[in-house]
Amino acid sequence: MKQNYLKNILFMFLLGLGLTAFVAADAQVVITQWDFEGDVTTPSSGAGTATLIGGTTATFATGYTGTSTGGRAWNSAGYPAQGAGSNTAGVEFLVSTSGYSAIALNWDGRHSNTSANRIRVQYTLDGSEWENFEASAANATNTAGGVDKGFDNGRYIADAGDTWYQRSADFSGISGVAGNAAFGVRIVTEFVDGSNYGAATSTSTYSPNGTLRYDNVTFRGVGSSPIITATPASLSGFTYLEGAGPSEIQTTILNAFNLTPASGVVTFATPANFEWSVDGVNFFDEPGNTAYENGSFPGNGDVPVRIRLKAGLAAGTYSGVMTVTGGGAPQLDIPLSGSVSLATPASISSIILPQFIQGAVPNTNRLPFAFHVSISNLLPSSTYRYYNKAIVSADAPDYNGAGNSIFVDAATGTFTRTTSTSLSTPGQFGEFTTDASGNYSGWFMTEPTGNARFKPGNEIFMRIMLNDGAGGTTEVTRLTSTESVKVLGLYTNAADSTGTAIRGISDFTAKNFALLYDNEAGTGRPLYGTQVEVSGVEFIAGTYAEFYATSVYNNAGAWGGIVPNNNAAGVKRVEERAITTGAIVGSHTSSNGVWNGVDTKNPSGGIDNVLVINTTVGIGSPETEMGKIYTYGNQLSIQLNQPVNGKIQIINLMGQEVASYNLNGNQASITLNVPAGAYLVRIVSQQGSVSSKVMVR
Repeated sequence: MKQNYLKNILFMFLLGLGLTAFVAADAQVVITQWDFEGDVTTPSSGAGTATLIGGTTATFATGYTGTSTGGRAWNSAGYPAQGAGSNTAGVEFLVSTSGYSAIALNWDGRHSNTSANRIRVQYTLDGSEWENFEASAANATNTAGGVDKGFDNGRYIADAGDTWYQRSADFSGISGVAGNAAFGVRIVTEFVDGSNYGAATSTSTYSPNGTLRYDNVTFRGVGSSPIITATPASLSGFTYLEGAGPSEIQTTILNAFNLTPASGVVTFATPANFEWSVDGVNFFDEPGNTAYENGSFPGNGDVPVRIRLKAGLAAGTYSGVMTVTGGGAPQLDIPLSGSVSLATPASISSIILPQFIQGAVPNTNRLPFAFHVSISNLLPSSTYRYYNKAIVSADAPDYNGAGNSIFVDAATGTFTRTTSTSLSTPGQFGEFTTDASGNYSGWFMTEPTGNARFKPGNEIFMRIMLNDGAGGTTEVTRLTSTESVKVLGLYTNAADSTGTAIRGISDFTAKNFALLYDNEAGTGRPLYGTQVEVSGVEFIAGTYAEFYATSVYNNAGAWGGIVPNNNAAGVKRVEERAITTGAIVGSHTSSNGVWNGVDTKNPSGGIDNVLVINTTVGIGSPETEMGKIYTYGNQLSIQLNQPVNGKIQIINLMGQEVASYNLNGNQASITLNVPAGAYLVRIVSQQGSVSSKVMVR
């Protein structure tokens, strides 16, 4: 009874839309598609190869935003010089059309102002010899913003730069294209007048550095075998709060071609906790049938199937595969994923937030900024995608903020810098996994850009964007710090918006974090926080401050940042915290804010006179006339200016000698087997004695 009822619902739904015609069994399906998400040239659907030809180079850039795909694109450059190499340089796509006929190509292409204004499509039937495709209104399209741009002697015309064009080519009238394993196309630049290139923008001059960007490159054809397709091929991000539901509806469009026998039924089956509908009103969680005729679905040949996460589920993540079978076609699997969130919203439960961050508009002296956050009320044992930015108080609650993210993966020790963020594009989001109670603690890093929010004197807030914890690709939760961070510019004058560059020489463990305090106890908010090198991120001059690029980046144990010029206390504590737990690993202190002669109180160095704190020359004791005595962890290091023949005494705070060693020379490295704490190291010899207070950890 249910199967017949579902069948009647489907027919009434289609008739209600006025879809009385049927699509022939020769409708086109996607053979291969490139959307370049993840900054890769492997197909997002199907099989094929994408390569550069004629000496061109390529990077990845923002994709076409006029469709829901958006994301990333393949950005080619390095084209021939003026008057050279017509019809030789561009991009190449090889796609087998075996089993398909009526082949067609469509893509979104963007011209920069100085790129060539004539584009030629070429095709091959054997993978080596190439023929010109003669594009015209009869077999191709060339539009921008819905306006037809036309053709010129078989070439596609570009009449404006910094513009996306929607283009297609129909190869159905060319013998040998169908059913050809060696088929491929090239898209190349061509002279406008037979001897020279023209520029896409008439007021510009052609340049080999002009770029041509490609997105959503799609080959379609008519298959001869039974097939059912879904667009999109997967659905994620179903979500609602516990005690509510169901989730919002999402839709996938099913198409069927060449089904056998000519008339029959196709079966839908959703996984547990999901339900489906064809009319958006009547939903089912059990399998049901819908009819097809003439080898395809009735009406226009497609069926919109609505999916949602069922109501009344407990908090957690839910996933599975919807199956579509029938008509002799291979089973179609449509992955589904979603989550039910706790009724108590996620929140920042604690945060170590430094008081100051570097900024400028524009900003070519950037310094990385780090803070530590604990988040609660998330889904237990779930992996979240995230990115973090900065906002000002006037920004809307759903504004994602400004600045670049540097993602910290504590599990692998990997730092990843990105200049663009998206929860759908690998490399443009970070990930973390919550514990069994739905909590997470970790480090977050922001790179201040030239955005106006990073103007010196501004108060900014840190904002973290999260997905649903179930593979979703949209921002579901935004968490914002309640305390602000003051933006400082690297200047020499004394003001509440100015600061001085500071860097450290340390024995800290690479990829841990350094925090600076204006008090010895490390209470209150730090002045600044940053990572310890070597982190793996490339911090180059021109984007980052020169001192950072040359003296901090890639120097083991180094760190760098900014401290306020108005700071009578100076820097009194440098603290090392673990990348994994955020716990204190060790610290160095100065009671007066002077470190080996470097006074950090009320500095006025700006960017040129960098404060340098060296914590490798002992703890609480500067270098003496005899040399250096210092510790790192439980390792005692002695470096004297002259050789001695004497004794090393280790004395605790009770005045007791707890260990002693002989010294014959001017250097020693000793592993101290004593409890953690403060000790006095004394060297006694005929030349005299020297002592230094050290800390054993």
